[in-house]
Amino acid sequence: MKYSLSAKNLVNRNLEARANYCAGLMSVDGTREITGVLRADSGLLSHTFNQVVTTAVMPSRILQRFAVDYFRERHSPFTLWHCANKPLDEGEMAELGLRRQPSMVAMAGERVHLAAVDDLPEDLKGKLQLEPLDAEALDAYGQLQAQAYSGEREGPQIRKFYQALARVPEAKRCRLRYFAGRLDGKVVAGASLYASADALGCYELFVDENYRGRGIGRALFHYLVGQIQKGHHKHAVALTSADRQQLLLEAGFFAVGEVACYRFEP
Repeated sequence: MKYSLSAKNLVNRNLEARANYCAGLMSVDGTREITGVLRADSGLLSHTFNQVVTTAVMPSRILQRFAVDYFRERHSPFTLWHCANKPLDEGEMAELGLRRQPSMVAMAGERVHLAAVDDLPEDLKGKLQLEPLDAEALDAYGQLQAQAYSGEREGPQIRKFYQALARVPEAKRCRLRYFAGRLDGKVVAGASLYASADALGCYELFVDENYRGRGIGRALFHYLVGQIQKGHHKHAVALTSADRQQLLLEAGFFAVGEVACYRFEP
């Protein structure tokens, strides 16, 4: 494939589809779309699961009416992912109450070109278990993902999502697959794969802060790559911070653009 606009669009479409899918699992018909912007409302007070994805630059008044005013009326936060190559006006975004967050690097790769490394550090061999998660383990996964927001409202909202997700029949949530790294039976790392029509998306790679620096996150990521290689999707995509993209590059992904991130708190 050509790693150009077409590859960036794979990332954009997967991000839109995942936002829509997650919101739909929590609320009926929680997604709306107009030209260039998708709004996904999960019904939670969560910027993790309430998302707006823009693929074009539109007048700020449109963004205000369609996204900001909508969530403000519900006293709910959200995250805006801006996927267009042309940037939004930072002054206008600030006036709308949208706070700029670190940008993410959009990554894409073809399944046949990806390569997983399954060698573990010596201190993890025979101890680290890498495995898919069933419904009973989703609460533990939610506790792990909520760690980043200790003392904030976001943490309990994240846990609420995964507790509710555990009650959703597997056939209804089959596009989302969750994976974990366990040490001594404890979930210490987690990540997910989302299957859209044309790509598998890697999301949420997170390691318990007490277990970082031991190679657990790297091992779990390469385990995900192995899962991608077993699948039928031709392409895989991901969003990652700039300081973590080397991990994806070594597996065969390519950087295909930047996705700007903004957060709204009512």
